[in-house]
Amino acid sequence: MKYTVFSSGSAGNCSLLKTNELNILIDAGISKKQIEECLSPLNMSLNDINYLLITHEHIDHIRAFSQLIKLPNLKVIISKGTLKWITDYAREHNKIKDLENISYKLQTNMITEVERIDDTIMYPTININTLSISILPLFHDAREPIGFLFEEDNKKLCYITDTGYVHSDLMPLIYNCEAYVLESNHDPELLMASDRPYYTKLRIIGDHGHISNEDSMYLLSKSIGNKTNLVMHAHVSQECNLNILIENKRKEVFKQYNVDDKNIEFVILGLAPTKEYLI
Repeated sequence: MKYTVFSSGSAGNCSLLKTNELNILIDAGISKKQIEECLSPLNMSLNDINYLLITHEHIDHIRAFSQLIKLPNLKVIISKGTLKWITDYAREHNKIKDLENISYKLQTNMITEVERIDDTIMYPTININTLSISILPLFHDAREPIGFLFEEDNKKLCYITDTGYVHSDLMPLIYNCEAYVLESNHDPELLMASDRPYYTKLRIIGDHGHISNEDSMYLLSKSIGNKTNLVMHAHVSQECNLNILIENKRKEVFKQYNVDDKNIEFVILGLAPTKEYLI
């Protein structure tokens, strides 16, 4: 697998996963033009994209959804709750073309609506050719947010952003992945000292908000193993976080839990595209 981040943060989230046979966009929170500009250096266009995976309905994750849903060969994987929110919004705002495009893709089985397994928080695994996609239940102030665990050729990439916490049932599943894209959204002290409204601060630090630096590093300390070689700190707040705070908290927590990270590359993501990483 090869992985490139086009943008990560509250201004927009979008990344590209290339597998043996598929090209997959994860979220479309930047403009169609920006996505095309990010694909161009990779000698790709939107016509080369096979799947669009959506984590949830916030604008920084679906900004280009209306444009991409028009692409005739693009398939979509999305939670049932998120798709319902998008269709309800389109109906309320008289976005007839969006409704028509969604309806067509549903009728032609080009949209996969994932649903939780009865009496559990888990979802069925999706297998596409040589790629396995485990859908991860997340906890954010959205209709039905999800993350992803990709596995191909015995290599795993875990993608988790926009969640207040990670459920303990996921920990065995995401242990010892080769790569992690994990939210490290804010420093609580900077957040509480910011000019943001108090209700916004409570939303962010709540169980359906965003993961702080410390919580992110604790999750990593319990997840990374001897196969792990890449960690990307994602969805970093531009107002309530600093790279040095992320790095210092990582060192502090890893030292506390005796984590050996000497063979791991750490990347702090932002709004600029990254290079292509081999997973």
